[in-house]
Amino acid sequence: MTETNAIKTSGKTELRQTKTIRVAYTPDSDDAFNYNAWQHNRVTLNGYDATFDHGHIVALNRAAASGAYDVVAVSSAFYPTVADRYHILAVGNSVGRGYGPVLVSKRYTDPAELRGREIAVAGIVTTGGALAAMYCPGARFVEMQYDSIADAVAQGEVDAGVMIHEELLAFSDKGLHPVCDLGKKWCDDTTLPLPVGLNLVKKELGRTTARNIAETCRRSLDWARNHFDEAFTFASRFGRGCSRQHIEMFSNDDTAHMAPDVREALQVMFDRVATLRLAPRTPDYEVIDA
Repeated sequence: MTETNAIKTSGKTELRQTKTIRVAYTPDSDDAFNYNAWQHNRVTLNGYDATFDHGHIVALNRAAASGAYDVVAVSSAFYPTVADRYHILAVGNSVGRGYGPVLVSKRYTDPAELRGREIAVAGIVTTGGALAAMYCPGARFVEMQYDSIADAVAQGEVDAGVMIHEELLAFSDKGLHPVCDLGKKWCDDTTLPLPVGLNLVKKELGRTTARNIAETCRRSLDWARNHFDEAFTFASRFGRGCSRQHIEMFSNDDTAHMAPDVREALQVMFDRVATLRLAPRTPDYEVIDA
């Protein structure tokens, strides 16, 4: 998007065209931590203004499918659906090393017991939904807003649910117990880290601008890590009491740069969601480094 702004210099009014980058992230503490500096102009992208929105992961997946944002967070399992529109940024991604979404229940203790039963997921084609499909064959999946799932399980509305974001740290407060740590299961199964969420950039911006955006995302994260208290104060507004631990889990070195084993894990994820018929086979895709 291009806008015309009036700037007054030396008594004269000049017109300057500025471009706007639309950014959207999940309303969760780690994403808010990552973007705090950019959103509050501690760092900037030369030649561009930026606007920031946030939405639940299913809404952002759908927004990416329509090309609504220039930079957007999506589920890694969903990326093949939008691979024609977006590159993957090497910065700003959520990676689990031995952890990730957790399947919980009030009654059941083994994934095999859930065959034919209802499991609530934040979205069928989300990373948590895809992992549940991989490791709970024969279950029935229902979509529900992620921060409503724990209550639904506790009240018996569904038999089990997949916890994501800070919910995966707080479910025991509602009397729920883990049936399967899906993130750990993936890591043990594949011997690779789990790419939970991806940060994407629209292809039509071109590779040069995409690299500049990746660099801005990296500088924003670096600023937050170097000014932790200020960034945390903003990020914790999006949290549910576990923000510090959640940021440590998902805003770290893996967020600053996509390691080779994470890139390998992406292809495994894309192949598996295609086999499950949750997404199309992924064409060639590109990871944009800072």
